[in-house]
Amino acid sequence: MTVSVVIRCVGREKLFSGVLDCLLHQTISPSEILIVMDSESENEIRFVRRNLENYPDSKLLTFRHEDFSHPYSVNLGVASSKEELVCITNGHSLPTSSSWLESGLKHFEHENVAGVSGFFLPSNKGFEKRLFLLVEEQMKMISWISTINCIIRKSRWKEYPFDENLLNIIPETKKYGGEDYDWTLEMLARGYKIVLDPDFSVVHTHEEDIVFEVCRDLRNYFVYKKLREKIKRLKRPRHAFKFLKKQ
Repeated sequence: MTVSVVIRCVGREKLFSGVLDCLLHQTISPSEILIVMDSESENEIRFVRRNLENYPDSKLLTFRHEDFSHPYSVNLGVASSKEELVCITNGHSLPTSSSWLESGLKHFEHENVAGVSGFFLPSNKGFEKRLFLLVEEQMKMISWISTINCIIRKSRWKEYPFDENLLNIIPETKKYGGEDYDWTLEMLARGYKIVLDPDFSVVHTHEEDIVFEVCRDLRNYFVYKKLREKIKRLKRPRHAFKFLKKQ
């Protein structure tokens, strides 16, 4: 089973090289790695290009800083991928095991599965992990995918790309995203299945002070809870707007 991996980066990610190393030591290796980032800093672009020299079948995709939105950056990566199965993650999310990709891919033996996601732990220990249980319970309620770590079928994405017009409907998504939750609800409304597998999880950290990380995660929990309520109220099925002419 083959898979493309899209890694979204915001500037020079602290864990970027570690994410690449984790991918190359998976029990199933990706057929290609696509890095998606804005082109605001030439120094950061050069840094990423130098890193990618050590990794075969990798490609850097850039866009103008002013064109950034969460759904646009995902759409750019998925549109440029060559495989039917596309894994989406970011430059500060480390897979929790060497069988991470394999754990996610096994679910696509069933044709009705549109996407697979896992949990994203702030850390592997202490209070942060216990705090994450709040988010985990929310995810279990409907098994929604997150573009922090997920695998989707490109054919389903072609039916309904991540909606770049969502930020005009719900302005808060400009900062916080929500395109992945919207995509989940749309897939479910169309009769497809979304799978949540704890073995397909990542440690999602910005390597900040632990107090700062805990406060941010707690604040975001309530922000995203309200945001999901607004997205739930959208009528379905919907039409998604994709503006890849920005490329």
